[in-house]
Amino acid sequence: MNRDDQTSLALLRAFRKLRHIQFHARGPMIEGCTNSETILLLVLRRSMRMGSPGLKASELSGLLRISSPSVTQMVNVLEARGLLERSVDPDDRRAVRIRLTEAGNRLTELADKAMLEGMKGLIAHLGEDRSRLLLELLEDVFDYYGDGNCPFPCPPHREPEQ
Repeated sequence: MNRDDQTSLALLRAFRKLRHIQFHARGPMIEGCTNSETILLLVLRRSMRMGSPGLKASELSGLLRISSPSVTQMVNVLEARGLLERSVDPDDRRAVRIRLTEAGNRLTELADKAMLEGMKGLIAHLGEDRSRLLLELLEDVFDYYGDGNCPFPCPPHREPEQ
């Protein structure tokens, strides 16, 4: 095995390890929400900030890569807790849109703060210079695969700038 092959295998192993990190599982549950529920709320908030009137359960299912019954179960729990609401889509009376309530929005702000605090630990571990280098390298990796160089069937999608 040549040096390029060894490096390629090492990078593949590193990406596989990275995929299994539970970035959001390090801290305590935020106001009793599971990690999955918190992620669902964050996805809803992002879509609403981009001007969406809310998402359909099928759209949430696709974005979260989980089954529709799982989304429905989480939505039922979160709606009962007053963190999100369902409403009929004014453009398609058959469709139901799911959106955050004020309480849901406040919870996502708490989640953001918790995630930022968690990243501070990584920055302290790596140091500022290595953290910035990591960020640059990850952006380069994302750009490389986002430009059609991905050997896999589904290249990553571009996140909107914040």
